[in-house]
Amino acid sequence: MGSALFRDSFVAGGRGHVDLPRANSVGYGVVGLTVATTWPDVGGSLSRWHFRSLGLPGSAVSSRMAIANWVVDRVEAWCGESGGALVIVRTVPDLERCLAVGGPVGVLLDVQGGHVLEGDVGNIARLCARGVRMFAPAHVMDNDAVGSGTGRAAGGLTDFGREVVAELQAQGVIVDLAHMSLAGIEQTLPLLDRPFTLSHAALRDDAARPSRLRRYNAATRNVPASVAHEIGARGGLFGVVMATQLLGGTTLNSAARMIRRALAAAGDANVAIGSDMDGALKMLIDAQGLPALADTLLAAGQRPDTVRGVIGENAARFLRSALPPT
Repeated sequence: MGSALFRDSFVAGGRGHVDLPRANSVGYGVVGLTVATTWPDVGGSLSRWHFRSLGLPGSAVSSRMAIANWVVDRVEAWCGESGGALVIVRTVPDLERCLAVGGPVGVLLDVQGGHVLEGDVGNIARLCARGVRMFAPAHVMDNDAVGSGTGRAAGGLTDFGREVVAELQAQGVIVDLAHMSLAGIEQTLPLLDRPFTLSHAALRDDAARPSRLRRYNAATRNVPASVAHEIGARGGLFGVVMATQLLGGTTLNSAARMIRRALAAAGDANVAIGSDMDGALKMLIDAQGLPALADTLLAAGQRPDTVRGVIGENAARFLRSALPPT
């Protein structure tokens, strides 16, 4: 999720795709809030002005790490304002508290885009200390760690990127392959020896062709089924995005078809809902749409235990294996 992090109404609710009242209304245990610190224009040159327009003070846009810290401060403030109804999930006990009946809604903090590190791998430990538990080295543009699937060069993992992946694992931070180029994914997979994910993506239509006008499209943003298969074979988690542009349709049946393809490629235990709500794309559903999606999957012939896994149980099991035990 993206723009949800910059508005004032998350606890009170009322705008965007997700907020605390809607999460509570359908029984969410955990939501993922993802920090992006670079605006996806040419070279990120408009980032400072973009974040200032969202209300960040000048001091908060002095660096990408400053942006990330400002956002984490805001989430911590939301937790305080919620009276205990919203908490940041840092450990397995935090997770279990949130998954218990009547527990608070948990926030899993994620950062996407190696730009935030500003060339300093030591910033990973600093983000981890703030509560960040998942990190995607790529976002919509290439950076000095790895190429993006929608980047201009879309190259592979750099030497700095290998340092980043090693340090993420040393710090116990979940590596997220989302937005990586195919070369980057292929080069990162052999380096992973703890739980990892591709948090929000869909499967590529082999007939789709990249647009000459826009780098960001289903042909460049989605991944081949072989990638989902490899993620599943290695015990990773594949999150299916809910963006209509990437699903290839605007109905719940479009999502059901994509989820069925993902299950066939990655396996029943390795698929979850990745959403990308409030991420600047048109969504098929908002936070209250998961029950309707579950009903559509059941009507399409998916087994109840498979649907329970996709809607939440697979992600919960994954987080239990990935988060620090204490």
